[in-house]
Amino acid sequence: MNQISKSFGDFFFDNVFLTPAVIEAGIVGPSDVFDFELWHSFTADQLLTGVNESGGNGLVLDGAKSGVLPSFASTEYRVFLSQSGGGLIAYEAGFDFGSRGVFPFRLTATMATIIADGIDWSTQPEMNVQYLTEVLESFDGTEQRIALRDQPRVLLTYQYLLDDSALIEFDVKYGNFGGQLLVPVWPQASELTNDVVPGDRTINLETNRYIECSNTVMITDGVDSEFVGVESFAEGQVVLSNLAQKNFKIGSRVVPVRAGYSSDESSADVKTDSLASHGITFDLDETMFSKPTPVDSFERYKGKHLIPFRPDRSTDITVQYQRLREHFDPTIGARSIYERTPGAVRIFSHSFRFFSEKERQNFEDFAELQNGAQGEFWMQSASIAMEISEDIYDETYKLKIKPVGYSRLDKSKSFPPAIAIHLYNGATIKRSLVSAKSISGFEEITLDKPLSDIKIEDVDSIKPLYLCRFESDDFRYVFDTTQDSTITKTIRQLLHADTTDN
Repeated sequence: MNQISKSFGDFFFDNVFLTPAVIEAGIVGPSDVFDFELWHSFTADQLLTGVNESGGNGLVLDGAKSGVLPSFASTEYRVFLSQSGGGLIAYEAGFDFGSRGVFPFRLTATMATIIADGIDWSTQPEMNVQYLTEVLESFDGTEQRIALRDQPRVLLTYQYLLDDSALIEFDVKYGNFGGQLLVPVWPQASELTNDVVPGDRTINLETNRYIECSNTVMITDGVDSEFVGVESFAEGQVVLSNLAQKNFKIGSRVVPVRAGYSSDESSADVKTDSLASHGITFDLDETMFSKPTPVDSFERYKGKHLIPFRPDRSTDITVQYQRLREHFDPTIGARSIYERTPGAVRIFSHSFRFFSEKERQNFEDFAELQNGAQGEFWMQSASIAMEISEDIYDETYKLKIKPVGYSRLDKSKSFPPAIAIHLYNGATIKRSLVSAKSISGFEEITLDKPLSDIKIEDVDSIKPLYLCRFESDDFRYVFDTTQDSTITKTIRQLLHADTTDN
Protein backbone atom coordinates (compact mmCIF):
# COMPACT_ATOMS: atom_id res chain seq x y z
CA MET A 1 0.00 0.00 0.00
CA ASN A 2 1.31 3.40 -0.96
CA GLN A 3 1.72 5.84 1.95
CA ILE A 4 2.34 9.55 1.82
CA SER A 5 5.36 10.35 3.95
CA LYS A 6 5.35 13.46 6.09
CA SER A 7 8.38 15.54 6.85
CA PHE A 8 9.30 17.88 9.72
CA GLY A 9 8.38 20.84 7.57
CA ASP A 10 4.81 19.61 7.20
CA PHE A 11 4.36 20.13 10.94
CA PHE A 12 6.63 23.07 11.53
CA PHE A 13 5.77 25.58 8.81
CA ASP A 14 2.45 27.42 8.64
CA ASN A 15 1.51 26.46 12.20
CA VAL A 16 0.80 28.10 15.56
CA PHE A 17 2.63 26.89 18.68
CA LEU A 18 1.80 27.28 22.36
CA THR A 19 4.60 26.36 24.77
CA PRO A 20 3.36 24.73 26.83
CA ALA A 21 -0.09 24.10 25.40
CA VAL A 22 -1.26 22.17 28.48
CA ILE A 23 -0.40 22.79 32.13
CA GLU A 24 -1.53 20.31 34.77
CA ALA A 25 -0.70 22.32 37.87
CA GLY A 26 -2.04 20.07 40.61
CA ILE A 27 -2.84 21.87 43.88
CA VAL A 28 -2.46 25.63 43.61
CA GLY A 29 -3.03 28.77 45.62
CA PRO A 30 -4.61 32.05 44.54
CA SER A 31 -1.23 33.79 44.32
CA ASP A 32 0.20 31.28 41.81
CA VAL A 33 1.02 32.57 38.31
CA PHE A 34 1.54 30.44 35.19
CA ASP A 35 3.43 31.54 32.07
CA PHE A 36 3.28 30.33 28.50
CA GLU A 37 4.26 31.65 25.05
CA LEU A 38 2.57 31.82 21.66
CA TRP A 39 4.30 32.09 18.29
CA HIS A 40 3.63 31.09 14.69
CA SER A 41 5.70 29.89 11.77
CA PHE A 42 3.79 31.52 8.90
CA THR A 43 5.99 33.53 6.57
CA ALA A 44 3.65 36.52 6.81
CA ASP A 45 2.26 38.31 9.86
CA GLN A 46 -0.99 36.85 11.18
CA LEU A 47 -4.06 38.50 12.68
CA LEU A 48 -5.20 37.27 16.09
CA THR A 49 -8.91 38.07 16.02
CA GLY A 50 -9.60 37.19 19.65
CA VAL A 51 -9.23 34.79 22.57
CA ASN A 52 -12.17 32.60 23.58
CA GLU A 53 -11.97 31.81 27.31
CA SER A 54 -13.97 29.21 29.21
CA GLY A 55 -13.90 27.59 32.64
CA GLY A 56 -11.90 30.47 34.01
CA ASN A 57 -13.89 30.93 37.21
CA GLY A 58 -12.41 34.43 37.55
CA LEU A 59 -8.92 33.71 36.17
CA VAL A 60 -7.16 36.58 34.44
CA LEU A 61 -5.20 36.13 31.20
CA ASP A 62 -2.57 38.81 30.73
CA GLY A 63 -1.24 39.30 27.19
CA ALA A 64 -2.27 40.32 23.67
CA LYS A 65 -5.94 39.42 23.09
CA SER A 66 -6.02 40.65 19.47
CA GLY A 67 -3.86 42.28 16.84
CA VAL A 68 -1.21 41.46 14.29
CA LEU A 69 1.46 39.00 15.45
CA PRO A 70 4.73 38.85 13.50
CA SER A 71 6.11 35.48 12.41
CA PHE A 72 8.65 33.61 14.53
CA ALA A 73 8.23 36.18 17.36
CA SER A 74 7.24 35.00 20.82
CA THR A 75 4.27 36.59 22.59
CA GLU A 76 4.25 36.06 26.35
CA TYR A 77 1.12 35.33 28.37
CA ARG A 78 0.51 34.96 32.11
CA VAL A 79 -2.44 33.39 33.87
CA PHE A 80 -3.30 34.88 37.26
CA LEU A 81 -5.49 32.76 39.50
CA SER A 82 -8.53 34.25 41.17
CA GLN A 83 -9.03 35.23 44.81
CA SER A 84 -12.06 32.94 45.01
CA GLY A 85 -12.39 29.87 47.19
CA GLY A 86 -11.34 26.30 46.54
CA GLY A 87 -12.48 24.12 43.70
CA LEU A 88 -11.47 22.50 40.41
CA ILE A 89 -10.01 24.71 37.68
CA ALA A 90 -10.48 23.63 34.07
CA TYR A 91 -9.48 26.71 32.11
CA GLU A 92 -9.21 26.88 28.32
CA ALA A 93 -8.19 29.81 26.12
CA GLY A 94 -8.71 29.40 22.37
CA PHE A 95 -6.56 31.70 20.24
CA ASP A 96 -8.56 32.47 17.10
CA PHE A 97 -6.57 33.12 13.93
CA GLY A 98 -9.63 33.17 11.63
CA SER A 99 -9.26 30.83 8.67
CA ARG A 100 -5.97 29.52 10.10
CA GLY A 101 -7.84 27.89 12.96
CA VAL A 102 -8.32 28.10 16.73
CA PHE A 103 -5.40 26.94 18.89
CA PRO A 104 -6.21 26.03 22.52
CA PHE A 105 -4.28 26.48 25.76
CA ARG A 106 -5.47 24.43 28.75
CA LEU A 107 -4.80 24.78 32.48
CA THR A 108 -6.12 22.23 34.97
CA ALA A 109 -5.60 22.57 38.72
CA THR A 110 -7.23 22.23 42.10
CA MET A 111 -7.51 25.45 44.04
CA ALA A 112 -6.82 24.92 47.75
CA THR A 113 -9.64 26.10 49.98
CA ILE A 114 -8.83 29.42 51.62
CA ILE A 115 -9.33 29.75 55.37
CA ALA A 116 -9.00 33.52 55.63
CA ASP A 117 -11.28 33.98 58.64
CA GLY A 118 -9.82 35.79 61.64
CA ILE A 119 -9.19 33.71 64.76
CA ASP A 120 -10.50 34.24 68.29
CA TRP A 121 -7.50 35.48 70.29
CA SER A 122 -9.35 35.06 73.60
CA THR A 123 -8.50 31.37 73.14
CA GLN A 124 -4.73 31.21 72.77
CA PRO A 125 -3.58 29.88 69.38
CA GLU A 126 -0.91 27.21 69.49
CA MET A 127 1.91 26.13 67.20
CA ASN A 128 3.34 22.65 67.71
CA VAL A 129 6.63 21.66 66.02
CA GLN A 130 7.29 17.90 66.01
CA TYR A 131 10.54 16.21 65.00
CA LEU A 132 9.77 12.53 65.75
CA THR A 133 12.80 11.34 67.70
CA GLU A 134 13.44 7.67 68.47
CA VAL A 135 15.14 6.93 71.81
CA LEU A 136 17.41 3.89 72.22
CA GLU A 137 18.28 3.37 75.90
CA SER A 138 20.70 0.78 77.22
CA PHE A 139 20.48 -1.02 80.56
CA ASP A 140 22.72 1.43 82.45
CA GLY A 141 20.85 4.54 81.32
CA THR A 142 23.05 5.45 78.36
CA GLU A 143 20.90 6.50 75.41
CA GLN A 144 21.14 7.27 71.73
CA ARG A 145 18.55 9.29 69.82
CA ILE A 146 17.68 9.51 66.15
CA ALA A 147 15.51 12.22 64.57
CA LEU A 148 13.40 10.38 62.00
CA ARG A 149 12.12 13.39 60.05
CA ASP A 150 14.21 15.53 57.74
CA GLN A 151 11.76 18.39 58.26
CA PRO A 152 9.71 18.86 61.43
CA ARG A 153 5.93 18.67 61.22
CA VAL A 154 4.08 21.83 62.19
CA LEU A 155 0.53 21.92 63.57
CA LEU A 156 -1.57 25.03 64.21
CA THR A 157 -4.54 25.06 66.60
CA TYR A 158 -7.04 27.89 66.26
CA GLN A 159 -10.39 28.85 67.69
CA TYR A 160 -12.85 30.69 65.43
CA LEU A 161 -15.76 32.75 66.81
CA LEU A 162 -18.30 33.11 64.01
CA ASP A 163 -21.60 34.94 63.80
CA ASP A 164 -24.40 35.59 61.32
CA SER A 165 -23.41 35.16 57.67
CA ALA A 166 -19.76 34.39 58.57
CA LEU A 167 -20.98 31.29 60.42
CA ILE A 168 -22.92 30.03 57.40
CA GLU A 169 -20.08 30.78 54.99
CA PHE A 170 -17.50 29.05 57.20
CA ASP A 171 -19.74 26.00 57.68
CA VAL A 172 -20.28 25.67 53.92
CA LYS A 173 -16.62 26.17 53.08
CA TYR A 174 -15.14 23.94 55.79
CA GLY A 175 -17.86 21.30 56.00
CA ASN A 176 -18.47 20.65 52.32
CA PHE A 177 -15.04 20.77 50.70
CA GLY A 178 -12.03 18.56 51.31
CA GLY A 179 -8.45 18.48 50.17
CA GLN A 180 -5.72 20.95 50.86
CA LEU A 181 -6.25 24.26 52.63
CA LEU A 182 -4.40 27.57 52.61
CA VAL A 183 -3.93 28.47 56.26
CA PRO A 184 -2.68 31.84 57.56
CA VAL A 185 -0.04 31.45 60.28
CA TRP A 186 -1.66 34.06 62.53
CA PRO A 187 0.91 34.01 65.37
CA GLN A 188 3.58 35.12 62.87
CA ALA A 189 1.59 38.09 61.56
CA SER A 190 3.25 41.45 60.98
CA GLU A 191 1.90 44.94 60.23
CA LEU A 192 2.05 47.27 57.26
CA THR A 193 4.19 50.35 57.81
CA ASN A 194 2.65 52.19 54.85
CA ASP A 195 -0.67 52.24 52.98
CA VAL A 196 -1.27 49.85 50.08
CA VAL A 197 -3.34 50.95 47.08
CA PRO A 198 -4.43 48.96 44.00
CA GLY A 199 -1.54 48.58 41.58
CA ASP A 200 1.22 48.57 44.22
CA ARG A 201 3.98 46.07 43.53
CA THR A 202 5.83 46.48 46.85
CA ILE A 203 4.65 46.62 50.45
CA ASN A 204 6.53 47.83 53.52
CA LEU A 205 6.10 46.03 56.80
CA GLU A 206 7.63 44.98 60.10
CA THR A 207 9.23 41.71 59.12
CA ASN A 208 9.87 38.39 60.80
CA ARG A 209 11.63 35.33 59.46
CA TYR A 210 8.43 33.39 58.74
CA ILE A 211 7.33 36.13 56.35
CA GLU A 212 10.81 36.24 54.82
CA CYS A 213 10.58 32.59 53.76
CA SER A 214 6.96 32.72 52.51
CA ASN A 215 5.82 32.31 48.93
CA THR A 216 2.36 33.65 49.74
CA VAL A 217 1.13 36.19 52.29
CA MET A 218 -2.32 37.46 53.20
CA ILE A 219 -2.99 41.17 53.72
CA THR A 220 -6.04 41.83 55.87
CA ASP A 221 -7.62 44.73 57.73
CA GLY A 222 -10.17 42.53 59.49
CA VAL A 223 -12.84 43.12 56.85
CA ASP A 224 -11.15 42.70 53.46
CA SER A 225 -8.40 40.18 52.73
CA GLU A 226 -6.13 39.59 49.76
CA PHE A 227 -3.70 36.76 49.04
CA VAL A 228 -0.59 37.87 47.17
CA GLY A 229 2.48 36.02 45.95
CA VAL A 230 5.97 37.03 47.07
CA GLU A 231 8.61 37.49 44.40
CA SER A 232 11.49 38.73 46.55
CA PHE A 233 12.24 40.14 49.96
CA ALA A 234 14.47 42.96 51.17
CA GLU A 235 14.79 44.38 54.65
CA GLY A 236 11.38 45.76 55.58
CA GLN A 237 9.99 45.43 52.04
CA VAL A 238 8.27 42.67 50.07
CA VAL A 239 8.11 42.69 46.27
CA LEU A 240 4.89 41.02 45.09
CA SER A 241 4.62 38.68 42.11
CA ASN A 242 1.33 40.32 41.14
CA LEU A 243 -0.13 43.77 41.71
CA ALA A 244 -2.21 44.52 44.79
CA GLN A 245 -5.94 44.72 44.05
CA LYS A 246 -7.34 46.35 47.19
CA ASN A 247 -6.75 49.27 49.55
CA PHE A 248 -5.15 48.58 52.94
CA LYS A 249 -4.25 51.17 55.55
CA ILE A 250 -1.09 51.31 57.64
CA GLY A 251 -1.31 48.85 60.54
CA SER A 252 -3.16 46.19 58.52
CA ARG A 253 -1.93 42.66 59.17
CA VAL A 254 0.41 40.79 56.82
CA VAL A 255 0.18 37.07 57.57
CA PRO A 256 2.38 34.27 56.12
CA VAL A 257 0.31 31.54 54.46
CA ARG A 258 1.06 27.82 54.35
CA ALA A 259 -0.63 24.85 52.69
CA GLY A 260 -1.97 22.07 54.88
CA TYR A 261 -4.87 19.89 55.90
CA SER A 262 -7.36 20.07 58.75
CA SER A 263 -7.38 17.40 61.43
CA ASP A 264 -9.71 14.45 60.92
CA GLU A 265 -12.02 15.76 63.62
CA SER A 266 -12.98 19.22 64.79
CA SER A 267 -15.92 20.49 66.79
CA ALA A 268 -18.12 23.55 67.08
CA ASP A 269 -20.02 24.87 70.08
CA VAL A 270 -23.26 26.52 68.93
CA LYS A 271 -24.02 29.36 71.34
CA THR A 272 -27.13 30.67 69.61
CA ASP A 273 -28.68 30.23 66.17
CA SER A 274 -26.21 32.75 64.75
CA LEU A 275 -23.16 32.38 67.01
CA ALA A 276 -20.74 29.48 67.29
CA SER A 277 -17.11 28.80 68.15
CA HIS A 278 -15.14 26.29 66.12
CA GLY A 279 -11.79 24.75 67.15
CA ILE A 280 -9.57 23.27 64.44
CA THR A 281 -6.05 21.85 64.30
CA PHE A 282 -4.31 22.27 60.95
CA ASP A 283 -1.51 19.90 59.95
CA LEU A 284 0.75 21.88 57.61
CA ASP A 285 2.15 20.04 54.60
CA GLU A 286 5.82 19.40 55.46
CA THR A 287 6.66 18.82 51.78
CA MET A 288 5.60 22.40 51.02
CA PHE A 289 6.36 24.03 54.36
CA SER A 290 9.33 26.38 54.43
CA LYS A 291 10.76 27.04 57.90
CA PRO A 292 13.24 29.81 58.60
CA THR A 293 16.85 28.65 58.33
CA PRO A 294 18.21 28.40 61.90
CA VAL A 295 20.85 30.92 62.94
CA ASP A 296 23.58 29.44 65.16
CA SER A 297 24.49 32.35 67.44
CA PHE A 298 24.73 30.27 70.62
CA GLU A 299 27.70 29.85 72.92
CA ARG A 300 29.39 26.47 72.99
CA TYR A 301 31.21 24.70 75.79
CA LYS A 302 33.17 21.51 75.17
CA GLY A 303 31.83 21.47 71.62
CA LYS A 304 28.16 21.52 72.63
CA HIS A 305 25.66 24.36 72.76
CA LEU A 306 24.87 26.13 76.02
CA ILE A 307 21.17 26.93 76.31
CA PRO A 308 20.98 30.69 76.96
CA PHE A 309 17.28 31.09 77.83
CA ARG A 310 16.28 32.06 81.35
CA PRO A 311 13.18 30.29 82.69
CA ASP A 312 10.08 32.24 83.58
CA ARG A 313 10.36 32.49 87.37
CA SER A 314 6.68 33.42 87.74
CA THR A 315 6.20 29.67 87.25
CA ASP A 316 8.01 27.26 89.58
CA ILE A 317 10.79 25.11 88.17
CA THR A 318 10.08 21.50 89.08
CA VAL A 319 12.70 18.74 89.33
CA GLN A 320 11.97 15.03 89.32
CA TYR A 321 14.53 12.43 90.40
CA GLN A 322 14.17 9.23 88.41
CA ARG A 323 15.90 6.11 89.76
CA LEU A 324 16.98 3.49 87.25
CA ARG A 325 16.17 0.21 88.96
CA GLU A 326 15.08 -3.32 88.21
CA HIS A 327 12.48 -4.91 90.50
CA PHE A 328 12.27 -8.68 90.84
CA ASP A 329 9.25 -10.00 92.69
CA PRO A 330 8.74 -13.76 92.65
CA THR A 331 5.40 -13.25 94.52
CA ILE A 332 6.81 -15.25 97.42
CA GLY A 333 9.71 -14.36 99.65
CA ALA A 334 11.62 -11.09 99.64
CA ARG A 335 11.51 -8.65 96.75
CA SER A 336 14.84 -7.93 95.04
CA ILE A 337 15.77 -4.44 93.79
CA TYR A 338 18.78 -4.00 91.54
CA GLU A 339 20.31 -0.56 90.92
CA ARG A 340 21.02 -0.26 87.20
CA THR A 341 23.16 2.81 87.88
CA PRO A 342 23.90 4.75 91.08
CA GLY A 343 22.19 8.08 91.60
CA ALA A 344 19.12 9.53 89.92
CA VAL A 345 18.38 11.19 86.61
CA ARG A 346 17.18 14.76 87.11
CA ILE A 347 14.25 15.85 84.95
CA PHE A 348 13.63 19.61 84.92
CA SER A 349 10.41 21.34 83.90
CA HIS A 350 11.04 24.88 82.66
CA SER A 351 8.59 27.45 81.34
CA PHE A 352 10.08 29.98 78.96
CA ARG A 353 8.31 33.22 78.12
CA PHE A 354 9.15 35.35 75.11
CA PHE A 355 8.20 39.00 74.80
CA SER A 356 9.06 39.36 71.12
CA GLU A 357 8.85 37.20 68.03
CA LYS A 358 12.65 37.50 67.68
CA GLU A 359 13.14 35.89 71.12
CA ARG A 360 10.73 33.06 70.31
CA GLN A 361 12.37 32.50 66.93
CA ASN A 362 15.73 32.32 68.72
CA PHE A 363 14.40 29.45 70.84
CA GLU A 364 13.02 27.74 67.71
CA ASP A 365 16.49 28.06 66.16
CA PHE A 366 18.02 26.39 69.23
CA ALA A 367 15.53 23.51 69.04
CA GLU A 368 16.20 23.11 65.31
CA LEU A 369 19.95 22.91 65.90
CA GLN A 370 19.31 20.08 68.39
CA ASN A 371 17.15 18.24 65.82
CA GLY A 372 14.35 18.42 68.33
CA ALA A 373 15.21 16.05 71.18
CA GLN A 374 18.24 14.44 69.54
CA GLY A 375 21.02 16.92 70.32
CA GLU A 376 22.90 17.33 73.60
CA PHE A 377 23.36 20.72 75.23
CA TRP A 378 24.55 22.25 78.48
CA MET A 379 21.99 23.66 80.90
CA GLN A 380 22.63 25.65 84.04
CA SER A 381 20.55 24.57 87.01
CA ALA A 382 18.61 27.18 88.93
CA SER A 383 20.05 25.91 92.24
CA ILE A 384 23.48 26.69 93.71
CA ALA A 385 26.10 23.96 93.48
CA MET A 386 28.73 25.08 96.02
CA GLU A 387 30.39 28.00 97.81
CA ILE A 388 34.13 28.66 97.79
CA SER A 389 35.78 28.87 101.22
CA GLU A 390 38.92 30.89 100.47
CA ASP A 391 40.26 33.44 98.03
CA ILE A 392 42.22 32.34 94.95
CA TYR A 393 45.38 34.29 94.13
CA ASP A 394 47.86 32.28 92.09
CA GLU A 395 46.82 30.14 89.16
CA THR A 396 45.50 26.81 90.44
CA TYR A 397 43.49 23.80 89.36
CA LYS A 398 42.16 23.39 92.92
CA LEU A 399 38.97 24.95 94.25
CA LYS A 400 38.38 24.79 98.01
CA ILE A 401 34.66 24.74 98.89
CA LYS A 402 32.42 24.36 101.90
CA PRO A 403 31.50 20.67 102.33
CA VAL A 404 28.36 19.62 100.45
CA GLY A 405 29.19 16.03 99.46
CA TYR A 406 31.17 16.51 96.25
CA SER A 407 33.93 14.34 97.75
CA ARG A 408 31.90 11.38 96.43
CA LEU A 409 32.12 12.68 92.87
CA ASP A 410 33.63 9.44 91.56
CA LYS A 411 30.86 7.29 93.09
CA SER A 412 28.03 8.45 90.81
CA LYS A 413 27.44 9.71 87.28
CA SER A 414 24.59 11.90 88.54
CA PHE A 415 26.89 14.71 89.67
CA PRO A 416 26.96 17.71 87.32
CA PRO A 417 30.07 17.30 85.14
CA ALA A 418 30.76 21.05 85.11
CA ILE A 419 30.08 24.31 86.97
CA ALA A 420 29.47 27.94 86.03
CA ILE A 421 31.07 30.54 88.32
CA HIS A 422 29.14 33.84 88.16
CA LEU A 423 31.02 36.96 89.24
CA TYR A 424 29.48 40.26 90.27
CA ASN A 425 31.27 42.01 87.41
CA GLY A 426 29.06 40.06 84.96
CA ALA A 427 31.69 37.52 83.91
CA THR A 428 30.93 33.79 83.90
CA ILE A 429 33.67 31.17 84.15
CA LYS A 430 32.91 27.57 83.14
CA ARG A 431 35.01 24.63 84.30
CA SER A 432 34.62 20.86 84.20
CA LEU A 433 35.03 18.74 87.35
CA VAL A 434 37.83 16.17 87.33
CA SER A 435 37.88 14.87 90.92
CA ALA A 436 37.07 15.83 94.52
CA LYS A 437 38.21 14.89 98.01
CA SER A 438 37.74 15.89 101.66
CA ILE A 439 40.47 17.93 103.36
CA SER A 440 40.29 19.15 106.99
CA GLY A 441 36.58 19.84 107.13
CA PHE A 442 36.45 21.23 103.58
CA GLU A 443 36.26 19.75 100.11
CA GLU A 444 38.79 20.28 97.34
CA ILE A 445 37.60 20.18 93.71
CA THR A 446 40.06 19.57 90.89
CA LEU A 447 39.14 21.38 87.67
CA ASP A 448 40.13 20.74 84.06
CA LYS A 449 41.50 24.29 83.63
CA PRO A 450 43.08 26.65 86.17
CA LEU A 451 41.56 29.62 87.99
CA SER A 452 43.26 32.75 89.31
CA ASP A 453 42.52 36.08 91.03
CA ILE A 454 39.05 35.28 92.42
CA LYS A 455 37.99 36.47 95.86
CA ILE A 456 35.05 35.19 97.86
CA GLU A 457 33.31 38.58 97.70
CA ASP A 458 33.70 38.59 93.88
CA VAL A 459 31.53 35.48 93.47
CA ASP A 460 27.80 35.90 93.01
CA SER A 461 27.00 32.19 92.73
CA ILE A 462 28.32 28.86 91.46
CA LYS A 463 25.71 26.93 89.49
CA PRO A 464 25.90 23.30 88.31
CA LEU A 465 26.11 22.67 84.57
CA TYR A 466 24.29 19.54 83.41
CA LEU A 467 24.59 17.94 79.99
CA CYS A 468 20.98 17.52 78.87
CA ARG A 469 18.49 16.75 76.14
CA PHE A 470 14.92 17.83 75.64
CA GLU A 471 12.77 15.00 76.98
CA SER A 472 10.32 15.15 74.06
CA ASP A 473 10.49 16.57 70.56
CA ASP A 474 7.10 18.31 70.70
CA PHE A 475 7.65 22.06 70.93
CA ARG A 476 4.27 23.58 71.75
CA TYR A 477 4.25 27.37 71.62
CA VAL A 478 1.21 29.12 73.13
CA PHE A 479 0.60 32.69 71.95
CA ASP A 480 -1.06 35.50 73.90
CA THR A 481 -0.26 37.94 71.09
CA THR A 482 2.00 37.80 68.04
CA GLN A 483 4.81 39.03 70.32
CA ASP A 484 4.08 37.40 73.70
CA SER A 485 4.32 33.59 73.82
CA THR A 486 5.31 30.76 76.16
CA ILE A 487 6.57 27.20 75.98
CA THR A 488 7.00 24.62 78.74
CA LYS A 489 9.73 22.05 78.15
CA THR A 490 10.90 19.02 80.11
CA ILE A 491 14.70 18.75 80.04
CA ARG A 492 16.46 15.51 80.96
CA GLN A 493 19.90 15.16 82.50
CA LEU A 494 22.23 12.75 80.71
CA LEU A 495 24.15 10.06 82.60
CA HIS A 496 27.49 8.67 81.39
CA ALA A 497 27.83 11.78 79.28
CA ASP A 498 30.91 12.43 77.18
CA THR A 499 32.03 15.95 78.15
CA THR A 500 35.28 16.03 76.21
CA ASP A 501 35.95 18.65 73.55
CA ASN A 502 34.82 17.69 70.06
